[in-house]
Amino acid sequence: MLFLLFLPWGFSISFKIWFLEPWLKFWWNTYQFQIFLNSFQEEIALKQLQQIEELVWLDKIMVNSLKEIHSQDLNIEIHQRTIQLVKTYNENSLNILLNLLTDLICFITLSAVFILGKQRLAILNSWIQELFYSLSDTIFFILLLTDLCIGFHSPHGWEIVIGSFLEHLGFAYNKNIISCFVSTFPVILDTVFKYWIFRHLNRISPSIVATYHTMNE
Repeated sequence: MLFLLFLPWGFSISFKIWFLEPWLKFWWNTYQFQIFLNSFQEEIALKQLQQIEELVWLDKIMVNSLKEIHSQDLNIEIHQRTIQLVKTYNENSLNILLNLLTDLICFITLSAVFILGKQRLAILNSWIQELFYSLSDTIFFILLLTDLCIGFHSPHGWEIVIGSFLEHLGFAYNKNIISCFVSTFPVILDTVFKYWIFRHLNRISPSIVATYHTMNE
């Protein structure tokens, strides 16, 4: 289990630090002239640039309320702030690419582990099932899992998870996408879980199913 959990993660992080990050930084800063990866980043950057211009004007007016404001000074400060904003988004785009490639390497490594270790995975699966169904407090873990994933307060957790995932991929926080996911995915998950209970768990351990229904009622 430790091999299965830590090998893909450790290999992808090591590959990122020692090879992927230096090579990608060199390629991105040398041969790539595009700063933004998608239109969402451009829209956010434009809004921030407008805010910067407004804040610079406001600062100058507050400081020089009785003096004349020179447009050249404003342009110089706005230009400096814009350069800082460009550097920030350049780093963000680079980090997004690094995250995506690292996730891809982790997925490939995990897939290779699954393909090459089928026999050990079968033994691990049987051991986990035997341990799970032999626990006296199995119903506690079932209730905890269902309340976390499809319970009354689960939509708030799904919103945080999906928002973080979209940010990880470089997309803006989109309420429509998150609302659509929260309104459909827990329902599908609830259907799958109920099917598992009536189809599989009811055959293996009817007592757990009876206890589960009693506690829900």
